[in-house]
Amino acid sequence: MGRGSFARLTLALLLLTAAVPALAQLQTGDLYGKVADEQGKPLPGVTITLTGVGAPQVQVTEEEGQFRYLNLYPGTYSVKAELQGFSPIDYPDIVIQVGRKADLRITLSGAVQDVITVTGESPLLDERKLNEGSNVSTVELDKIPTARDPWSLLSQAPGVLVDRINVGGNESGQQSAFLGLGSNSRDNVFAVDGVVLTDMNAVGASATYFDFGAFEEVQFTVASTDVTVATSGVTINQVTKRGTNELRGNARFLRTDGEYQSDPFLENGNRIDKVDEYGLDVGGPLWKDHLWGWGSYGESDIGNIVQGGQLDRTVLRDSNFKLNFQAGPSNSGVLHYWTNNKLKFGRGAGPRRSPETTLDQTTPQDIYKAEDTWIVNPNFVLTALASRDDGIFTLTPKGGLDADIYVTADNVRHGSWFDFKQDAIIDQYRADANYFFDAASADHQLKFGAGYRTQENHSGTVWPHGKIVWHGDLFGLDPGLAAVGFQRNRSVAITSTYESAWVQDTITRDRWTINAGLRYDRQYLENGASSDAGNLETPGVEPGAPPLIPAIDFPGNDAGGFTWSTIQPRVGITYALGEDRKSLVRATFSRYAEQLGQLPLASRASPLGYSYAYFYFEDANGNLRLDSGERPSLYFAYSVGINEDNPSSLISANVNDPDLGPALTDEVSLGFERAFGTNFAGGVTLTYRNIHDIPETRLLVTDETGQVRAATRDDWVQAGFVCTAEEPCILPNGQVVSPQPVYDLREGIDPTGGRFYTNGDREQDYLGATLFFSKRLANRWSMRGHFTYADWKWKIGDEFKGFDDPTNEVSTDLGFSDSDDVFAEQSGGNKTEVFAGSRWSFNVNGFYQVAPERPWAFNVGASVTGREGFVSPPFARAGSAIGGRDVQLTGDLDAFRNDDIIVLDGRIDKDIRFGDMNVTLSLDGFNLTDEHYVLQTDRDATVHTYDILEVLSPRVFRFGVTLRYR
Repeated sequence: MGRGSFARLTLALLLLTAAVPALAQLQTGDLYGKVADEQGKPLPGVTITLTGVGAPQVQVTEEEGQFRYLNLYPGTYSVKAELQGFSPIDYPDIVIQVGRKADLRITLSGAVQDVITVTGESPLLDERKLNEGSNVSTVELDKIPTARDPWSLLSQAPGVLVDRINVGGNESGQQSAFLGLGSNSRDNVFAVDGVVLTDMNAVGASATYFDFGAFEEVQFTVASTDVTVATSGVTINQVTKRGTNELRGNARFLRTDGEYQSDPFLENGNRIDKVDEYGLDVGGPLWKDHLWGWGSYGESDIGNIVQGGQLDRTVLRDSNFKLNFQAGPSNSGVLHYWTNNKLKFGRGAGPRRSPETTLDQTTPQDIYKAEDTWIVNPNFVLTALASRDDGIFTLTPKGGLDADIYVTADNVRHGSWFDFKQDAIIDQYRADANYFFDAASADHQLKFGAGYRTQENHSGTVWPHGKIVWHGDLFGLDPGLAAVGFQRNRSVAITSTYESAWVQDTITRDRWTINAGLRYDRQYLENGASSDAGNLETPGVEPGAPPLIPAIDFPGNDAGGFTWSTIQPRVGITYALGEDRKSLVRATFSRYAEQLGQLPLASRASPLGYSYAYFYFEDANGNLRLDSGERPSLYFAYSVGINEDNPSSLISANVNDPDLGPALTDEVSLGFERAFGTNFAGGVTLTYRNIHDIPETRLLVTDETGQVRAATRDDWVQAGFVCTAEEPCILPNGQVVSPQPVYDLREGIDPTGGRFYTNGDREQDYLGATLFFSKRLANRWSMRGHFTYADWKWKIGDEFKGFDDPTNEVSTDLGFSDSDDVFAEQSGGNKTEVFAGSRWSFNVNGFYQVAPERPWAFNVGASVTGREGFVSPPFARAGSAIGGRDVQLTGDLDAFRNDDIIVLDGRIDKDIRFGDMNVTLSLDGFNLTDEHYVLQTDRDATVHTYDILEVLSPRVFRFGVTLRYR
């Protein structure tokens, strides 16, 4: 779709006034209520006036005394109930949060008197709750010490595990890999103001970056019976601020200065150089009760010194412009334009990369959104949304494109790295409806809708000189040999499409609330036309054969038949105990389908996807270059993504099972919640998940009969050992490893260069328990926390064993190894030695207002986070006809785990008011106990050093000044 078409569609949506904000559960909350007299008899005809954010809204209660306000922007509201012959009653402090369904029960007194004001906020318990997770409110965003990016908030979500620890901003501006309750990072979802911004090219990551100062509230969902929640992963919902009837503004400057941090644990260790953040936002009425505007600008300049002394610098720039409008009593909407850029200098810096192999990055994005609200009548509400994300992503190697790339025996890159550019457009449209009715003595809320989202990516990768040379030790080769990989300059055009529809009924009767629904998803991929001149330096399989990477003009295809269609049921039951309804018992069942990412799945079916040809050669002078005199010694090792029999073929060597489907997750949960008084609540949730139909790849080979098939266990024979007496392997504890067998394909079995992709019989079982509590701000203090303990195991079926390579290796494919424990996939970038899994995790945070009635009043806040240390399983590198493998040297991945991690952060701030202006002076301290936990180590037993690659960043302080108008 062209830009003009998008603009016309946006205008049409506004003129048609076709709906309420789409993805409402991702950016708003609801208020439900029931009015009765002192005898408990429902009162119809009561006038309910809601005031707060936006224009006042008025409703009249129905026959059963009910009223409801849907899709309310998060904030504090006031509710007033009036009926002739009864005393009016006012609730001034009803707090609405993202995804929360507040339920208010109002009793009117027949003794006519002045307005009765009910102090205290809305009930803590949500009987209609569909989501498990946590909400971080405006006050908590300001008062709890955090590193001020959404990834740094993830520790506040129960059971979520992150691959890094952000100390004072040393990891800000970088995307973290993170896991939910038995879910992997591929199923995570990012949304801002109802716009899904998950990058399906790097599925589970965000397509953009964020200005923390623009947030009104952040919600994390880790499990859900809501049919509009697509996946089993963690959903991050971020809601930006908006204009109201009162002019408001903020300006801020914060500095985290490396001069005010403790010394690093290691000489030349990782630490902060400087982190600066500044920004402003302002919003208010352009036409009171009808039109509001809001705008913001934020910039962060993040300097982080990695282990070894290299500077990794990131600059984030972000602007927002938003118009909210109230076109009439039943119609409202919003127009939002958001632009941002990430500039990075030295991406990937670390001990494993010399400076010239790091990358400079740009990520400019323009995001447009239009939505509109139409309340047809009190029982029927429609919704719609349209958005576009138009972005560019570039990576440029500091070493340039005229350089030889080589990797030394200590696994350090030199010379340069690849150059990359991507253009991507994400279009999203959605329509929803809510219909309320009574049937069978119960109240029903029927929710139904449909969505369409597409992402179109065009990208190209250029490798300097078209090859990389590795020291032979990294491939387990004999002395004097080296490995060279010839790469194709990848050129792809991929489109992924996501069509969905859903229906769900929320049934309430007396103390029962039942949610039952179905979700349908259809996900599919397409490869567009692309071409490449080939890498003509690449030899053939045999001397004189055509090069393995020839020129190709590819017309495109259906990506090998990647079309996933699934139906996912969701059911939730809640029962309120006691007359006061202060205890809830919950039970749920949910099924989720894996979300279909573009890479590497679409490129499997393209001859221009990931294509590598590996050869070994005699590096006579030991310079890790393929010199002209050494080319005659080249002999073929293996290939990836190449049809070895016909390299010019437009048909990929990879094959997909025609019945291939997504991994499915079945979830059952049981929960108990209890409100203790009006401001404190807690509970426990037990969650069981079974993940099945997990896709896997199987090596394709040609056997003695000429048949192409998947290799089986019978095709593998022992080819030798690693960790022999001549080349021993010593574990970090000093133990000498016994020889470990390595297997290779038997004589007559030749790999085709492709792999078969199918659903296997491996499963994962997750069983976890989460304790949680929340004390909202009252009597000067608030506190919130959670603790999760989980057991997460693989179940390996006979079918998988029948096709698996017998070599015991540490695999990054969904975290599988021959160990039973699931530690999830290794991270990327400069976190390549991190497995994110932990059996337990917790976070407790809160703040206290010290003497608020005194002129010298101030606030203190704290957050403490804990988890198991990261595992660090040692391996030895082994070469074979199918490539190098990391052979696992322990029977259990958990045998070598770094120390448990507990990090304490603190904050103190002082508010100084001058009329309508408030100045906040703040001091945040991170890693206050100055712990030096080891986060990453080298795991290669063949080098025997197990060097420390990263230690927790030392104690550091951040100084801040924030100005607020009103």
